[in-house]
Parts: sequence; C-alpha cells; structure tokens
Amino acid sequence: MYDGGLHYNNGRPGQDEHFRGRVSHFPQELQFGNASIIIRNTTVADSGDYTCDFPHLQPEQRFCIKLVVELTLKDRSGEIPGAAPKPFVGILNISEDEALLKCEVRGASPKPKVEWRDSDGNILPAEEPQVSRTGERYDITLLTTVTRTNSSLFHCVATQEEMGHVTRDQIDVRYCEKTSEVKSRYGVGVLIGLWFSGVAATLALSVAAKCIRKHKKGESE
Repeated sequence: MYDGGLHYNNGRPGQDEHFRGRVSHFPQELQFGNASIIIRNTTVADSGDYTCDFPHLQPEQRFCIKLVVELTLKDRSGEIPGAAPKPFVGILNISEDEALLKCEVRGASPKPKVEWRDSDGNILPAEEPQVSRTGERYDITLLTTVTRTNSSLFHCVATQEEMGHVTRDQIDVRYCEKTSEVKSRYGVGVLIGLWFSGVAATLALSVAAKCIRKHKKGESE
C-alpha cells in the first residue's frame, strides 16, 4: 500500500507476511500514473486476483488483474532455502526376482512429495512414507519392492511444487543369478578344471618318461 509517500517498504505497517520483502514499486513513475509493482520469488501460492485502488481520485477508480504463476519444475537446490537435496538411494535386500529399494530425502521444507518411478516415468507402488520433522524441516524415507523386468533402472523423485523444485537420483538394479544357472556354470568350471588337470598330468607324465629314457640312455652310454 502507498499513501502520501508511506508504503510497506519504508515503515508503513499492515503488510501481509506472505509478501513481506518480496514486493516493490517504481517511486519515480508514480507521478506518471504508473502504479506497477514487482513480486519477486513468486510461487504458485501467489496466483490470484489483484486489485489496484485509487481512493483519492474523483470518482474513485479500481483496476483488477489476474495473476497466474505457472509451475516450472527444475532442480533449484542451492537457490532456494529448504529445497530438497538430491535423494540418497540404495538396495536393502535383493534376490533372484525382486529387490527392496530405499530412498531418503533429508532437511526439506516445505514437505516434499517423494515417489519411486521406473525408467519410463511410471510411478511405482510403494510403502507408506516414513516421515520425521525437526522444526520446519522434513526427513522422508520411502521403500518400494521392484521385480525383474525388462528395465533395471529406477528413479527416486522428490518434488516441492510450491517452489517449482524437483530433484532425483537413480539406481541400476542387478538381480542375483538363478540357482540353476549358478550350478550349471559351476559344473562347467569343474569339467574345465578337470580337463586342464588331466592335460597337466599327461604333460607331467610325458616329461617324466622322457627324462627317464634320457637318464637310462645316459647310463647305458
């Protein structure tokens, strides 16, 4: 609000806390009828109808404008306080056909939405998120069980729509070999090992025989 030189940025009380420190105007332009304002660090919550009143004009004038803040999701880590850091992902358990994956997001504010997705971007079923809070910061752990599919690449995605922030990490799951395959390869290894052992034994006997013949020949000489 501006009235006779006083406004919210130079001591006038009553400004909505949501806009404190983010709104400014053009003082030198007021004499030309330019009452435009700038809203910095806009979020989706800033969307809505805004009204500009000129109460001292006769007749009083009022102008309305609708503000739409489009959501552009990108990684804003380090740009905005509270933006979720890159998730930590890992494998808790793995077998021949499935794996239990873990995703951790720490110190985020506001509370982010955390999801597991496959390589095509499809959201995967997951357990109920484990959420803890310290002050305004949230720590979230999300578990999901994935099965052997055509794709082994999975993503953990953390989204804070209020600030247009998204961050992710990925993990490549290598399932355990099936028991039958392991036994088969082990058997081949044994056969190959025995074959090489047989060759080595044959060579050893051959060398020994030559040595004996040579030795006997030497004695006869």
